[in-house]
Amino acid sequence: MRHAIRPKRLLPAVIAALLLAAAPALAQTTIVHWHHTSPAHDEMMRVLAQRFMEQNPDIRIELETFPLGEFLDKVLVNIAAGTGPDTVQVRSTWIPWLIDMGLQPLDPRVITADEITAEFVPGPLKHLQRDGVFYALPTGSQSVVLFYQPQLFELAGLDGNTPPATWEEVVEYARRIHRTDAQGATIQMGVATGGYAPVLATLMIQAGATLWDDEAGLPDFTTPEAARGMQFATDLVTVHGVEDPAFGSRWTAFRNERLGMVYAHPGMIGSFLATHPHLQFRITEVPPPEPGGSRSSLITTWAFAMTPKAESEAATKWIAFLESAESQRYRLQASGELPLRWEVIQDPENLADPLLNPVMWSLTRAVEVPWTADDIIDSHLGAAWRSIINRQLALPAAMERLQQQAVNSELAVGR
Repeated sequence: MRHAIRPKRLLPAVIAALLLAAAPALAQTTIVHWHHTSPAHDEMMRVLAQRFMEQNPDIRIELETFPLGEFLDKVLVNIAAGTGPDTVQVRSTWIPWLIDMGLQPLDPRVITADEITAEFVPGPLKHLQRDGVFYALPTGSQSVVLFYQPQLFELAGLDGNTPPATWEEVVEYARRIHRTDAQGATIQMGVATGGYAPVLATLMIQAGATLWDDEAGLPDFTTPEAARGMQFATDLVTVHGVEDPAFGSRWTAFRNERLGMVYAHPGMIGSFLATHPHLQFRITEVPPPEPGGSRSSLITTWAFAMTPKAESEAATKWIAFLESAESQRYRLQASGELPLRWEVIQDPENLADPLLNPVMWSLTRAVEVPWTADDIIDSHLGAAWRSIINRQLALPAAMERLQQQAVNSELAVGR
């Protein structure tokens, strides 16, 4: 004989099951994330958001993208109003004054300051902390390395397996590679910096410049070391004649095997191979001024941060996931975005890759931008280089003007 199920006994079990099923939905936290848009980056973020939500069903990620040109204004207006995003991807140089606007520190229940300093390379961390408290994690970093074409080395009688080891050798190799026609026009260029600001700052750092006056709390381009780095870059054009700005795009020249060496971000690996998959090139860390000298480069960095309106623990979980070893490995493979965790940098497969090995080492030696004014990188350094190579200003006058512009820009952002 079958026994009837009594409603009185069934009811508590049904209620418990319904509550359990509803719990994730009832407890779900939404994190609105803003970042500037690009097709490859947008797709990576979509993939990462989906992976995060699968691992954290109680947190929903909503991605919103904006053109870079309008991004900063939108971030500032919305943070001030207490609206808009919960998490943002911004330039690391913005973090100090965004802290003053109320950025939340990363939740130590998720990741601690000690863990960050132990697990990430030190270069990109400078602007992300205050008084030992971290407000962001670094992302989207780029060091500076030297790309070179071994086949052009061989044609010039150089060993294609041996890149230049000093500044003097950079000039020597470039002279042997550089070619002109009967009229003196460049048909093959030896080396290029392009007057690109991170490269110029890298050369100054290698020469021993700190580019920052700790006592004044302002940029410092007044030192002999800063002048030496700038002079090396401009002499390639004006003295040695191995870089010719009239030759056109250095990227086009390198792709067409008409440029022996180019100082560039490692991100150009993917760019070169995307358009010229059979291009044969190699990479070395930036050669030092002298044997045994500095191979440090400037590192430019973005950061993931949390606004005042965010739910602290959930937002920090999302940020920590974005810069987890798992996510850094994915982004390196998907787009060439450089890892910043020691664990990923030291992956045997990265160190065994002939292109990635020098890039990984460059990250361990990199030095972050010391100032917070974007104009110094975006405008002033390149303008100083152009004023010298176009013979509008001598080196001392150009460096003096650079110093004044840099100080004015830094003061204008209130730091």
